[in-house]
Amino acid sequence: MPAQRPQPKIRALECPNCGSTVELRAMGSSLTAICASCLSLLDVSDQRVQIVRRFNKKTERFTPRIPLGARGKFDGQPYEVTGFQRRSIMADGTQYSWDEYVLYNPFRGFRYLTEYAGHWNDITPVTALPSPDDLMGSAAVKYEDRKYKLFQYSTPSTTFVLGEFPWRVRLNDKVTARDFVDPPYSLASESDANETTWSKAKYITGKEVWANFQLKDSPPPVEGVYSNQPNPHGSTKPIWALMVLFSVLLLVTMIVTSFMASGDTVFKSQFYFVPGSGEPSFVTPAFDMKGGEKNVEVQIKTDLQNDWMYLGLALINEQTGVAYDFGKEVSYYSGRDSDGNWTEGDKADSVSIGNVPGGKYYLRVEPDMEKGIASPVLGGKRVNYEIKILRNVAVIWPYFVVWPFLLIPPLWAMIRRYGFEGKRWAESDPSGGAANSSSEDDEDDD
Repeated sequence: MPAQRPQPKIRALECPNCGSTVELRAMGSSLTAICASCLSLLDVSDQRVQIVRRFNKKTERFTPRIPLGARGKFDGQPYEVTGFQRRSIMADGTQYSWDEYVLYNPFRGFRYLTEYAGHWNDITPVTALPSPDDLMGSAAVKYEDRKYKLFQYSTPSTTFVLGEFPWRVRLNDKVTARDFVDPPYSLASESDANETTWSKAKYITGKEVWANFQLKDSPPPVEGVYSNQPNPHGSTKPIWALMVLFSVLLLVTMIVTSFMASGDTVFKSQFYFVPGSGEPSFVTPAFDMKGGEKNVEVQIKTDLQNDWMYLGLALINEQTGVAYDFGKEVSYYSGRDSDGNWTEGDKADSVSIGNVPGGKYYLRVEPDMEKGIASPVLGGKRVNYEIKILRNVAVIWPYFVVWPFLLIPPLWAMIRRYGFEGKRWAESDPSGGAANSSSEDDEDDD
């Protein structure tokens, strides 16, 4: 059988201040411990346990959500909760507090858990010093091929401690902190008068933490958006890629259908109209339209000048008598004013009819326009116009109508994603102007 790795032993000692039992779970690695009964700060760096400070009775107590001694697995390895502290900052006159847990494995050392408003981070010390980003300078750092952007500059203080710590913890300890984020990761530096330490955090959910420790109750609910919380809306790149793909398919379809459309001219003739010259209605000679159901386009060209005309039209199947009634008004005006030359309307226009069966057809035409006021001979004005009928014409406008709808999914995804990012960065304070620690010294010297 393989040899079993020895398990860490818990050492119990008597608090020199109140006589209560103090359990040490990381003896030999911890430097300080706090008595759970009287909150006295003890130096446990050697066999002679000494009281460093006694805590003021006014000190507010906090109960860790994860109890000291609880064991959970991280990266497949067991860790035990040995210490707990609450830290706070002041921002715009409001105190914000979060909890930090010290986790210990005798063969892998220490790691940490933090929790704020239901947001959790798994924290480990870094193995190399991050480097400033060449372009953004101190506003960003690089570490392990990732770039972290400065999120917050603050001066947190320790407001409550319990358990064991691998450093000489003190109530109201203050450090200068900088937080850099690249969700779901973040980097943090903490500096005091003696040293600067760096740590790397990964955002994890409360459900993961509870599962790791096999806790029976429920984790605290999540509130707001945290600095390195992963964006739940994900990347918009896949959606944009699909949009480009469908745009290409739409373009190819438009080109193919346009190429396959013959656009044959089945009828073309010139006419003229004089208002008030008698019965204006007439029919054209019959013409053939071959093939199955295909579209038809009727094009109208005129020599109108500062006038209008209306053409009542009907495309009639000579064999069946089925008629397609439609009409088109054409108008054109031009002139000059203080702003220069101007025009309105067009001398030409067209009408499209879809799904017209093949057969022999003729066109009934009924022109109409306003009769001139001064009309020496039959209204005094004449309009020349041409009617041209095409069969199976390429229609591309539906493609341009459809294409904007392809933009809706990626744009909506962008709105949701950047809305979340806006909430994230609204909480940032890279200058440190809004955040500063503020707490009273609740300790009495021994």
